[in-house]
Amino acid sequence: MSSAASRDRRRIVERLGAASRVLLVLHVRPDGDSIGSTLAMAAALRALGKATEVVAPDPIPPNLAFVPGAGAVVDAGATRGSFDTALFLDCASLDRIGGATADLERAGPILNVDHHSSNQRYGEINYVEPQAAACGEVTYDLIRALGVALDVEMAVGLYVAIVTDTGSFRYQSVTARTHRIAAQLLGLGVRPAEVAERIWDNRSLASLRLEAAALRTLEREGELAWMDVTPQMLAESGAAAYETEGLVNLPRSLEGVEVAVLFSDEGRGEVRVSLRSTARVDVSTVAVSLGGGGHARAAGCTLGMSLAAAHAAVLTAVRAAMR
Repeated sequence: MSSAASRDRRRIVERLGAASRVLLVLHVRPDGDSIGSTLAMAAALRALGKATEVVAPDPIPPNLAFVPGAGAVVDAGATRGSFDTALFLDCASLDRIGGATADLERAGPILNVDHHSSNQRYGEINYVEPQAAACGEVTYDLIRALGVALDVEMAVGLYVAIVTDTGSFRYQSVTARTHRIAAQLLGLGVRPAEVAERIWDNRSLASLRLEAAALRTLEREGELAWMDVTPQMLAESGAAAYETEGLVNLPRSLEGVEVAVLFSDEGRGEVRVSLRSTARVDVSTVAVSLGGGGHARAAGCTLGMSLAAAHAAVLTAVRAAMR
């Protein structure tokens, strides 16, 4: 950890120690890292006697609803009272909180805890560790720095955060420390097979039909591969929008593919773009150039244009990055 990160963590520990009511905010379309890190931290703060509320701009996906504390998450705009502190985990920019903006009007200064290299440092204090494989790792360190004894419920949240954001420990971001933290969480009672089954082996029939439809759009150009999700596919399969998550890993799994792209047109005049790379290309530079962000190997953006225009813009930028 750099000296600056160490200083920022100390400042956040001091601020949270003095707080009495903390608002925690999930990012839009919350994933396992956002949900697991935030709910674990909320539990840690309650252990310190702090009043907490967790707000979500979008619903928690059913396959992540088992994370302890998920049932108490409130919809954006439904928080009550005021908060002396707002805490964001795994949220690289303020535009990622969607409808929760209104809740911030009754909250104090923002504390920003993250691991995205593209984080915009929007908080009063910004504790960002880009070398961490997941925000769950950063949250683990922060909970320990707060002096909270981890219990099994916090451990499940942190494990979900780490295992989802590392693709079950498959990505280049994974380090020996990632595995050491995971081992400590297992020692607290986390059951990895049960967690894996709930997250990945609990899919709907509609999601499989959507996957089959998306695969029919698969295109490949050397080390680049991409596919689409359209409103018609969503309607015909009966799949929900959140069930597009993870589909980008299908073209990424092709032998010899370095960059994979998923274009998700959900019929709202926007195209969500997910980018993944295997070893060489920093797809976060592509995402940032298009108004998004992320990591070197996993990034994304949302474009207000047609699917055809999104193809042209993104594929051109990816080809340039690959050169």
